Amino acid sequence: MRINSYGEKPLSTLEMGMTIVSMLVGVGILTLPRLVATYTSSFDGWMSILLAGSIALLAGWLVSKVAVRAGDKPFLEYSVSLVGRPFTYLIAALQFSYFLGFCSFETRAIANISKQYLFDRTPVEYISLVFILVVVYGVSGSRSGLLRLNILFLPSVLIMITIVVFFGYRWYEFQNLKPFFITPPIGIAQGMKEVIYSLLGFEIILYYIVFMERPEKAPKAVMSGIALTVFIYLVLYHLVIGIFSNIGAMNIVYPTIELAKEIQFPGNFFERFESLFFVIWIMTIYNTAAMGFDLANVCLSFLFKRLTKRYRLLIIAPIAYLICMTPGDMADFTILGNIISYLAIISGILLPISLLMFGGKRKKEEKANDKSGA
Repeated sequence: MRINSYGEKPLSTLEMGMTIVSMLVGVGILTLPRLVATYTSSFDGWMSILLAGSIALLAGWLVSKVAVRAGDKPFLEYSVSLVGRPFTYLIAALQFSYFLGFCSFETRAIANISKQYLFDRTPVEYISLVFILVVVYGVSGSRSGLLRLNILFLPSVLIMITIVVFFGYRWYEFQNLKPFFITPPIGIAQGMKEVIYSLLGFEIILYYIVFMERPEKAPKAVMSGIALTVFIYLVLYHLVIGIFSNIGAMNIVYPTIELAKEIQFPGNFFERFESLFFVIWIMTIYNTAAMGFDLANVCLSFLFKRLTKRYRLLIIAPIAYLICMTPGDMADFTILGNIISYLAIISGILLPISLLMFGGKRKKEEKANDKSGA
């Protein structure tokens, strides 16, 4: 008897939007308040978040248009039809580096956080190794099943954020937000840069649009996912500044985690709320890392078509681990994050948008030739 798997069903627009949110809400939300507070004064970082969100919405709309225009073709095959195979190999290599670096960055971040708050006696190397092995296990299965994990875990993440916001306002002080509008434009721009880095990841629509029930709705899914993420960032940033103040947020490595540690339920019926917070957030970061690893595998399959999936995963996993272990301290880790962000902007945004423009120009030329021929 044939059994239809729920995991193989196409994703709706809402489910793809949830996937985009899961990709964006990862490690960045834990450090974003500190990074924005570093370059802005008082509560002026809200301008950086909204301006960066507007840029991300525009970029997400353009990138999703590329995915829609590709139609039934995979993104890289669509690129071959426009610019040829040699240039597409370059795009695939850049995107492979980006997605693999993204997975490694997320892995090292969760290892650092876990060592600081959970496993203080366990070396970072072992935590990273175990995490990557679990990621490899998840990617080895069905790709659509991997996407379903986002739909399974995201409601728990949103509930956790709601709890943090609701109970966090007990220590909120409006005076910490003053004075307003004192940050110079250069500070707002630097804060925007950090927010944009935290909003990268919507490029996955280029590859995951093939799982959508209605691919033409991809722009709506991407923009709704980005908008919800910007709203979450803004709410948590507002709460962190209101509780810790701008100076306090600047000096806390993970302000969102420290905020969760302050949560106390009436009657103390649930202590150490941060332990539950960690469990939920580790699941979220697992989703983002697994999708990055999966797309690195897709890019590698385009570059080396004869390699089976098993061999590709065996090749990618050690490379991801080596990249993960490259940073020696927090400064090196920040540099790695910046490099990955630059790769994301080039390979995930600028090159696909260039293909969109090139494809539109080529389409106009074909129409002009058809008219002249007629």
